[in-house]
This record gives sequence, structure tokens and C-alpha cells, in this order.
Amino acid sequence: MPDYNTHRAFNYLAFLVISVLLFKLQVVITDIKLFLALGIGFYIGTDFITPDLDIESTAIKRWGNLKVIWLPYKWLFKHGQSSHNILYGAIVRVMYFSIIILAVYYLLFRSLPPEAMISSVYVFIFLIGIIIANALHIILDVLF
Repeated sequence: MPDYNTHRAFNYLAFLVISVLLFKLQVVITDIKLFLALGIGFYIGTDFITPDLDIESTAIKRWGNLKVIWLPYKWLFKHGQSSHNILYGAIVRVMYFSIIILAVYYLLFRSLPPEAMISSVYVFIFLIGIIIANALHIILDVLF
């Protein structure tokens, strides 16, 4: 299986190709906020919320002291099985982490006015970025 840096290089090269294609097709990239949401999601999906969070990998080490939040995930999922399912694995990781994010989001932003809230469109595009990055990770694992 490819190592962490190979996955990162493959994903970022693929993102560059995807970005150029989207620009040529005048999709998403014409709205810089949507492109940033996609790019941030892709970055998070490539470097932090990867299929390799169920093993002692470089990705889990990037979390530093916060890697303890992934311990229940490591206990529940075996490496290379459900965690490496293109759609299911990414959705489970996002849902798992969303519980934590939503709690923090609620605590930080509950006192802000409604117009300060993040639009669901940006959240959706952000999640698409994570899913694409995870899918590329799994595709590379299957190829090598």
C-alpha cells in the first residue's frame, strides 16, 4: 500500500487536475467561496480525516494530543474493511467527527446572529471535498 506522502501527492495532483477541469467547465470554481469550501474539505479529507485513522498512521499522528478522539473509531473499525469503503467509510468518519464539531460549533456560535451562520451549501461542498479526497485515497490503495 502507498505511504502517507504518496497519498498526499496523488490527492493534491488530482485536486489540481479536478480544479482545472472545473475551471474549464465553469463549475464551482467561478464562485471563490464554493471553491474554498471544496478545497478546505479536500485538504481536511487528505491530511486529517483519512481512511487510515483506524491504525497508528501519520494521519492520526497529525492530530497530536487530539488523536484520542479517534480511539473509539479505531476500536470499532478494522483497517482495510469498512474504513476503506469509498462512500461508507468517508460518511462514517464525517458523521463521527461531526458530532464533535457540532458541539463545538454550537458552543461557539450560539450567541451569534443568524446571518453569521455558515450556509448549508458550503457545508455540503466541504463534505464533498472530504469524500473525494477519501475516495482518491482508497482508489490509490486498490491500484497499488
